[in-house]
This record gives sequence, C-alpha cells and structure tokens, in this order.
Amino acid sequence: MAVRAGQSNAMKIALVTFVVLFLIAATLAVIFYLQAEEYQGAESAARTELAKFATPAEQNAVSRIVGKPESGKSYLATMNNLFNQLVRTILGVEPDENTPATVKLNLIAMKITELQEYLGTDLSPAYGPDGIALLQTIAHLKKTLDLTRQEMETLRQQYQKLQNDFTMASQQALIREEKLRQEALLYQKNANDVQSRYDELKKMIEMTADQQLQALRNRLEEEQAKLRQKQLDLVELQEELKETETALRTAMEKIEGIKPRPNVAVAAFKPDARILQIDFQNGVLYLNVGMEDHVYRGLTFAVYDRNAPLPEDGKGKAEIEVFQVSPNVSAARILRSSVKNPIVLDDIVANLIWDPKTSNRFYVSGEFDLNGDGTPDADGVDRIREMILRWGGTLEEEVTVNTDFIIMGDPPRRLPRPSQVELDMNPAAQQRYEESQTRAAQYDVLLKKAELLSIPVFNLKQFYYLLGYETLASRN
Repeated sequence: MAVRAGQSNAMKIALVTFVVLFLIAATLAVIFYLQAEEYQGAESAARTELAKFATPAEQNAVSRIVGKPESGKSYLATMNNLFNQLVRTILGVEPDENTPATVKLNLIAMKITELQEYLGTDLSPAYGPDGIALLQTIAHLKKTLDLTRQEMETLRQQYQKLQNDFTMASQQALIREEKLRQEALLYQKNANDVQSRYDELKKMIEMTADQQLQALRNRLEEEQAKLRQKQLDLVELQEELKETETALRTAMEKIEGIKPRPNVAVAAFKPDARILQIDFQNGVLYLNVGMEDHVYRGLTFAVYDRNAPLPEDGKGKAEIEVFQVSPNVSAARILRSSVKNPIVLDDIVANLIWDPKTSNRFYVSGEFDLNGDGTPDADGVDRIREMILRWGGTLEEEVTVNTDFIIMGDPPRRLPRPSQVELDMNPAAQQRYEESQTRAAQYDVLLKKAELLSIPVFNLKQFYYLLGYETLASRN
C-alpha cells in the first residue's frame, strides 16, 4: 500500500507539472500569436508606406532608375540632389531645400512660360509630351539665329554694293548734270544774242532809211553825251578816290600805330589735330586724336598748308573723313587732295565745329540753298543748326560777345513795292513786301553787329570748306 501511495503521489506531481507546462506553453503560444499579428500589421503598414515611395517593380529597379547613390546618402536624397542640380542648370539659382519638388517643377514651367511670352513671336518653341522641349527650342533658336546672321551678312553685302553703285551713279550724274548745265547756259546765251540781233534787224527793217539814219544819229549823240558825262563823273570820282585814299591811309597808319588789326577768321583755322603718318598708296592718314578726345566715325577735317597764308574762302588743299577710331589715334580716308600740293606732316588739320577741349558757339541766319536748285530751302537753317549740334557745337539764339562764329546764308530777297493794281488783286502783297524789307534789314544789322564784335562770318560754301565737308555735301 505504501508503494502505491508513492506512485500515486509521483503521478500527481507529474500531472501537475504537465498541466503547468501546458498552461505556460499555451500562454506563450497566445503571446507569440498576438506578437505575430502585431508584426504582420506593422509589416503591412510598412509595405503600404513604401509603396507610396516606389512600386515593387521600381524598388527592384531603384539602382537602375536613380543610379549609384551618393556617399552616405539614400537613393531618395540622391534623387533630390539630382533634381536640385536640374533646377540650378535651368534657372541658374540655388533651390531652397524646404521647397517641394512639385513647386520647383511648377517654377521651372512658369519661367519657361514667362520666357515664351517675353519673346513673343520671336520664339517658335518645340513641344514634347509635357509642354515646351527646352533643349530642342534652344537648338531651334540657335539655328534661326545662324540663318538670321547669314541673311544679315548677305543684306549687308548687298547694301554695300548698292551704296557703292549709288555713289558711282551719283558722281556720274553730277558730272552729266554739270555738263548739261554748261551746255544749257551756252545755248541760252547764244539764243539771247540771236534774239537781240533779230530784234534790232527787225526794227531797222521796219524803219525807213531816213528814220534809220536819224535813229542812228540820235543814238550816237546819246552815247556821246553819256560818254562825256561818264568822263566828268570819272574825273570827280578819281579826285574823291585820291582824297579818300589819303584819308584812309592816314587813318590806317594811326590805327596800326596804336594796335594792328586782328584777323578775326584766324580762330577758324586753329589746328584740332596733328598728322602722325600718311599712307598715300591707300589714301589714308593717321591723326593724334581718338575716342578720348571725342572723335567719332564720319567726322571730317579740312587740311591747310602749314606754310601758306590762310585762304579767304576757307577752302583747304585737302579734305579727310575719319573711318576708324582707337583711344588715342584715328584713321581717316582722303576725300579730296591735290597732286601738285600733297598733304605733308605738320599741315594744319581743322574743323570749324569740332573741338577736343571746348564747344564753339554758333549763330545761324539767312537763307540756305542746300540742294543747289537755285531756291532757298524752307528748312535750311534748321538743317545747318542740326549739323552743328550733331558735330559738337553749341547754338545761340542771339549774337553776343560770347558768339564764336556766325554762319550766314544768302541775303533775304527784297520784294519790290507792290503797285495799287497788285494790292487790289492781292491785299497780302503789302504784308509780304514789308516782311521782306524787315528780314533784309535784320540781315544787314546782323552783319554790322558781327563786324562791330569782330565775330567771323562764313557763308555756306566757306562753312563746308572749314568742316572738310564740301566733297561729301556735293555727293549728297
């Protein structure tokens, strides 16, 4: 019985142990199951979140899509850096790290749209699946630019050829025009002589012999009387001339004893530049003035003999035009020169308007016939004033002691006093007559004022000569 009791206790202990172990195992199984469910939920959530970044196919091909990641950075960070580099390449600015990629992409699209609106019709963009293809558009613009440059070069060459042809044709036309003008004057003179002789013969034929003889006698007596009167007038004028010359000589001696009279035109011939070198073979010379002296292309100069007296008409022995300018030196082509009196070093190079150090003051008045058709141009004064301003001069509204030069056109024409018949037909004739007298009187007063103030006065021809512009003016 004792042995069975011991066996029974052992079985009880074994059973209890088994039950306890079973409960522990069941508890651990429950805990493991709950943990497994939690891990599966977390894994599913992680897969869902990862799918937002990349699909399974994209995850497998991430190294092919992104490329090799940068050292110490993830594929996403590498992709973000590549996108920022694209922004810098397209926009030329440093992107903000806190700005989303969609905003950056929209900014690029907006900038491209703004560029398209700015260029307008000048831009013909190439479009891809997502809008403007920027590189293809740039390539298209480069091709268009190259074609435009080629067209511009072709047009420039055509323009230069046309300009040369026009210059040659103008020169030939001027020669033909001058020849025809001379022939017309000769024909007109011959026609006038023939008409005069014809009128005299016709008048003599219509008269009888006695009448002709009496007319000839009367004319002879009239001519003799006029001759005697002219002889008397000549004697009186000679006596007055002797007295005037004596008085003038005395006055001049007194004036010269006090102070020699200045030559007011000397200032117009003041040298503005010095000739450094002359290339006669190419018709080019080099001056010691350049951009720092405000020299510009198209500026002309007159060249005067260094040893000869100043010409009264202002015409120099040569004319030159600047065609190339460097900081301190300029090159000029020779427009007109003389073989007998060529340009030499140290000749006087001057321009009445242009001055490297100051701005000369000008007053312009009178009537100007710029195109040489014999009729004053309505805008002649304005065109001369515009030329002075364009070449660096200063204009004045009235003549003062500060005026350097006066450019005078032809004297205003004095209209004859209208008759009563003309006034009845045109009441405005009297006003035009008075206006012409006023303009002529103002012209005379201006000349006297210039003489009183010792201001040089030049006409249009002298003005062109003193600029070295006469040759170009005749071509134009």
